[in-house]
Amino acid sequence: MKLAYMYATPDVTHMQVTAIQGDPFETLEYLRHTGYTGVEFLVANPAALDAVMLRRAVAEAGLAMPAVCTGEVYGQDQLSFADPDPLKRAAAIDRMKAAMSLAADYDAAVNIGRLRGRYVEGVPTHQTLDWIAEALHICTRDCPGVRVVMEPINHLYANCLMGTADMLEFVRETNLPDVGIMLDMAHMLVEQENVADSIEAARDYLWHFHVTDSDRLPLGDGQYEVAPILDILRTIGYDRYVTVETFQIPDAQHAVQASYHHLLPYFSSSTV
Repeated sequence: MKLAYMYATPDVTHMQVTAIQGDPFETLEYLRHTGYTGVEFLVANPAALDAVMLRRAVAEAGLAMPAVCTGEVYGQDQLSFADPDPLKRAAAIDRMKAAMSLAADYDAAVNIGRLRGRYVEGVPTHQTLDWIAEALHICTRDCPGVRVVMEPINHLYANCLMGTADMLEFVRETNLPDVGIMLDMAHMLVEQENVADSIEAARDYLWHFHVTDSDRLPLGDGQYEVAPILDILRTIGYDRYVTVETFQIPDAQHAVQASYHHLLPYFSSSTV
């Protein structure tokens, strides 16, 4: 396994995000200097980004970029695949395709969490799921070869496809070769899942993973125990990136450093 940290790209304009922010050259170099070998992009409007500049920043820092997180497409701009307004659904699909185009430069996956949308009163649940599936078909057709990872989101932030079992059923039924799953320890724990069982069930589809502490605190500052979860990932042979996704509390320097040093014992020096 390898360790990455979440970086909010310049299109993310508000400060309450679970990612470090700042000048990409300075910030990515700081992550590399700390010891991370990967950076995950948190985006809101990826088509507005200077992709060439970002590639240069990643290359100069010597980092991998394993995934693009689309959480702020919904969080910042309230766009989703399941919006009853067809124009907003189309805009959400366009944002996703822009994220996939960005990810293609790095052979990275693109996450779909809140971007999938919510059940809305007056809209049948099957229609909501059909809209999400239709968006996936369009995006994977138009951006072939880019992996998409569907993320179960806990009930505090979502009301559909919240658990690993439900998401697995949806992904299997959608049956697209470029669509898999990512898991986040916080969402599983809030939903009171048996983490070992969830990871084992998802192992054939599990392409990405997020770690954090309770209340999205930096690792080591909260109540969660990350070691057993990393042990489970090792047991199933997971060898991809694990990304730290936390609030920058009390500041980014502490969040980056505390999380890294808390996780360091669980990663070999050759892969961190």
